[in-house]
Amino acid sequence: MNVMLLADNFLSVLLVLVCWWLAHQNSAGREPFGRTIASGYSMLALAVLANMLFRNLDILNFVLPVSLLFSKAVLVFTLSAVAVRLSILHPPPN
Repeated sequence: MNVMLLADNFLSVLLVLVCWWLAHQNSAGREPFGRTIASGYSMLALAVLANMLFRNLDILNFVLPVSLLFSKAVLVFTLSAVAVRLSILHPPPN
């Protein structure tokens, strides 16, 4: 295992921890789309863990491109939900 792969695995674990924390913060239900955003962060954390598994096991390496596309789609969904919520909570001034 080279240094780049170790750094990538370390950052993947940190990203999963951040997603876990953000999912718990958003699931409280105090703001609109909170549970939707929390589920997006949860799916992103699971996708990052799957990417880490697919990247480190040679027999599953063929699944990695599809898994990366799924991760990006989940990220687009989650960040779009955050943007919609922010536009609802803080509309632009007139």
